[in-house]
Amino acid sequence: MGYPVLQRELTVHLHNGNWYLRPIEDPRVLGPVDYGWYRYNAYPDSFTFGEGLLAGSSIPGSRRLVFASWSPQWDGFYISSMGGAAYSFHNLGVNYVALRGRSEEPSIVIMNHKQGEISVRLEAINVESIWTRYASEDGVPLYGFYALQQAIFDRYANEFSENRFRIFAIGPASKYTREGIIGSNPIRKGKLTHVIDWAGRGGLGSRLLQYHNVVGCIFGGEWDDPDLRDSAEIDQYFLEHFGKKTIQTDLAVTQKYRYFPEFETGGTFGVNMRTMDDRIMSFNYRSIYKTAEERLLQHENFILNHYLKQFNEETIATKSFQHCGEPCAVVCKKMKDQFKKDYEPYHALGPQVGVFDQRAAEVLNDHADAMGFDAIQLGGTLAWIMEILQEGLIPAHDFGFPPVSEMVFDFAVDSDHFDLVNDSMKNAQYASALMDAILFDLRCDIFRQGIRSAARDLDKKYKVNTTDRAVFIRHGESGQMVPNQYWTPGMLSPMPVMGKYFVFYNNEFLPPFELGKKNVERMVYELFNDNSGICRFHRKWAEAITDEILCAHYDLTVDYKAHQFQLAREIFEREGMKSIPWNSERVIDLVITFLEYWQAQELNHPELIHWIESFTKDKKKTALAFWQEIRRGQNEAFKAGAEMIPDQLSPAQQNNNHQ
Repeated sequence: MGYPVLQRELTVHLHNGNWYLRPIEDPRVLGPVDYGWYRYNAYPDSFTFGEGLLAGSSIPGSRRLVFASWSPQWDGFYISSMGGAAYSFHNLGVNYVALRGRSEEPSIVIMNHKQGEISVRLEAINVESIWTRYASEDGVPLYGFYALQQAIFDRYANEFSENRFRIFAIGPASKYTREGIIGSNPIRKGKLTHVIDWAGRGGLGSRLLQYHNVVGCIFGGEWDDPDLRDSAEIDQYFLEHFGKKTIQTDLAVTQKYRYFPEFETGGTFGVNMRTMDDRIMSFNYRSIYKTAEERLLQHENFILNHYLKQFNEETIATKSFQHCGEPCAVVCKKMKDQFKKDYEPYHALGPQVGVFDQRAAEVLNDHADAMGFDAIQLGGTLAWIMEILQEGLIPAHDFGFPPVSEMVFDFAVDSDHFDLVNDSMKNAQYASALMDAILFDLRCDIFRQGIRSAARDLDKKYKVNTTDRAVFIRHGESGQMVPNQYWTPGMLSPMPVMGKYFVFYNNEFLPPFELGKKNVERMVYELFNDNSGICRFHRKWAEAITDEILCAHYDLTVDYKAHQFQLAREIFEREGMKSIPWNSERVIDLVITFLEYWQAQELNHPELIHWIESFTKDKKKTALAFWQEIRRGQNEAFKAGAEMIPDQLSPAQQNNNHQ
């Protein structure tokens, strides 16, 4: 099969609704990240999304819809993906979509493949009214993102074949902040399900609305792809590599996300909450200043005996598992009624804001979802605001925030000092009130540009230091990112795309130079997933044989690892130098306490001893040196070339034990 006939792009000019189809003829484009990156460089006004080359196959986890654009939150190129959505997108009969320019009014993009032809049109929609309140055909009142998605479904679903389409939409956070995300629920039996998936980091929902005036998209159709339907062909690749057929291999290497017998739990929430032990991060990371014994007590009493126990009883024991919209035996979506329980949202909008009860966490997370917020970014921001309010650094009444007396935000290790049910609900309701104020109260405009800008402006206005209590990474003139919820230096690295997993984040000490090199390796292999539209939960096989499947089936004469390395290097060369060293003491302390954790484990590594001694003498100077060493390792790895990246031969050789 010749390369030029493999892929097609659909370009939509939003200012006039014109659109066109054309084949992809650039041999550098083998996936949606390639497509987004080269579009970004050629036409900076582009917003792209698309599928991987395996989206039409029977391979589980191969149907993520991958978005790429400039990010207003990160101030640079960003990639974000949505589980299962390419299963329906594939029915449109194109590989990639590029939205260009700006619609005159807030609009929906409608893309359909019907009776052998593709159609595209834009329709204006009164999004503000729908966000406020919308009653579905079932009479259920909805608001925010959920309301908009349902309204799009009610208006346009009858134009599509049943269950062969999908919708993505945004919420109010995309209008008022830089941290709006893109959400989508699978459709089954002619209805939207409760299972939700997000392109959740990087603020691409804000980009979609504020720069393109698009609030949602409905897509799908009747196109039927005969390619890659031969399951015997697919099984052969897995049999040769792993000695098992496709589904058997996939089930073996995705155990954590389904059910982990050793821990009697499953999913990202279950396994990560179960194993964090004294590495718990709570109350805006202030737990790092407590002793290991105090953190272990909080983990035992608040997490194991309550927060996780509720999850295990309500979700794991009842086997309330779903998939993201594509057939997949992993069923990683862990549900309780309409609530999906994932680790990072339920940590950032959980322990970080003083919430350790599932009912309270559900209230807060569901409201954040309805508002269309990046839950990790929001959790870090709200936790910081709650701390500086409690400490009296800023006055609540200046911003219309509730009185601080309504908030319970002190570290505790037993329920005698913290009522796990009532105090968690108080904190959840207080955090929800902060969220609403940020969105809808003009006095809170200072917070809408993100935690980095807000900390700087508050420090200047009130002559205080709130920056040292904030946890974020800086990028470009205004970009910032609350790190993923893992207590490791890798999550604070100066990589060109952060907030994802393009870093080494195992609970393991690496000297910063080696950490930088390992970050590059992880970015290359994470691109195996993103650039192929494969869910990273399946990475233990994907990183080993995706290249073989693609090259053999499509007769591609490309070194797939070298291809991803070149893409990573190009992104690094343009975007990586925009990273800026840490300027928050809390961020530096996260690094220091991580090193001290390994010192307490009696790790006798000369570089560990060196860095701890250096931090003791001069914290800020050493922090800069540590950061620069990570960057130096990254620079060296990119200079060395793809041949220095080790091959991923089997799951046993892969260093990927986290989320």
